Amino acid sequence: MRHLIVTLGLVDLLLALLASLAGGVPALASSQVGFFSSLLVVAASFGSYRRMVRQRLAAGMAVPETRDSIDRMEDPYGLYDDEEPESCEREESTENFREIVREEKARLKKSRRSPAKVARDAVPAFSPWRLGAYAFLVLGFFFLRGKGWLVLAAYLPALALPIIVTVWYLLGQGGTDADA
Repeated sequence: MRHLIVTLGLVDLLLALLASLAGGVPALASSQVGFFSSLLVVAASFGSYRRMVRQRLAAGMAVPETRDSIDRMEDPYGLYDDEEPESCEREESTENFREIVREEKARLKKSRRSPAKVARDAVPAFSPWRLGAYAFLVLGFFFLRGKGWLVLAAYLPALALPIIVTVWYLLGQGGTDADA
């Protein structure tokens, strides 16, 4: 985590130097507001997601999956599993097929999520940290625009840099949570 913070600091320093040399104070202000607002959004998003995952793990809601993601997408119902049915030669009647369809519909209806469960899962999306970070992003944009300091050539790349650096760091780390 320290490596990420140092990398983000160096990227911001380089960005500030380039912006001040290329466009003066307006470009410097645009780049810094864009960089820090994006950094706050990324930090708040990862923090709320991390908190949600830890709560689900503590509640025992995470069940290890035996099939990989591609297999689940290609065969969501396990129709092409390696196991053979007991009797492949048996012809199923239409009544048997209708009963299977009714059972599947009942199972799907039973597993629907209640509004309370949906609301509980939506709480991380509306965390105060994320809302504050987005408010800072919007207010910073309007402040720069009102002062006449909005330089999009500095603002837009500055918005993207924290995201790019953070994703690059996480991919290089292999998704481990070693230094959390």
